[in-house]
Amino acid sequence: MLRNSTRCYCEDGFEVKEDGRSCKDQDECAIYGTCSQTCRNTYGSYACSCVEGYIMQPDNKSCRAKSEPTDRPPMLLIANSETIEVYYLNGSKMATLSSINGNEIHTLDFIYNEDMICWIQSRESSNQLKCIQITRTGRLTDEWTINILQSFH
Repeated sequence: MLRNSTRCYCEDGFEVKEDGRSCKDQDECAIYGTCSQTCRNTYGSYACSCVEGYIMQPDNKSCRAKSEPTDRPPMLLIANSETIEVYYLNGSKMATLSSINGNEIHTLDFIYNEDMICWIQSRESSNQLKCIQITRTGRLTDEWTINILQSFH
């Protein structure tokens, strides 16, 4: 509480200077959470923006991932020595790839720009590189196999 004195107030986007009598630009971007991704301070205000692959929300502060109709929904690959399971992020299972005849699955990889899952399947006498493509509709194409010499394993 101030007695026998005045108190200065500033417009939105400005704050009282150290002298207590004048205003200066406030750096809203220095306040955590002002923008969800990127923030640019301007004189008396600020502007939020989103990184590539995200779009600004109506609140002009938060961003959401683009989900264009041509994109397939994001998925999660879970592998162990016997199976590779493909799930949508909502928890529903898209597909299960199982090893056959006692082969073990090793070294899983996903080639994003080709929408392809590849893995090495091995048993005592041979190794195979197997790949399968995921279509935009979430279907799996026929897998293809490359035999690998034992010395490469």
